[in-house]
Amino acid sequence: MIYDLGYWRVPLTNRDKHREIMRATYSNLKSKREEYAIISSRLFIMKAESKAFETWLYINAFADETAHAQNVKALDSDTTALTLRKQWELLILAGSFKSEIWTEFAPDLWL
Repeated sequence: MIYDLGYWRVPLTNRDKHREIMRATYSNLKSKREEYAIISSRLFIMKAESKAFETWLYINAFADETAHAQNVKALDSDTTALTLRKQWELLILAGSFKSEIWTEFAPDLWL
């Protein structure tokens, strides 16, 4: 399995609008499940570290690198997703978005 983790900060002044955009984004993904290769996707919010912003995290699971690449291609060709992404970028703290790809290791060691 491949896990795509992304995290970013949202100024609290943009919190409500950001949540609307995230709901619209996930609604769009759910409505086009056959186009996307995501096995699962979860969103998390870290308790506000300051009175200025909150930190968000997504964890997307894919069967393998091919599935992840298929998902990237689907996102790049989805006009609704692209529009929502542009709106999202205006709401987050500039330069705060980071993304990492992790590969699952040794499932036999899971608890």
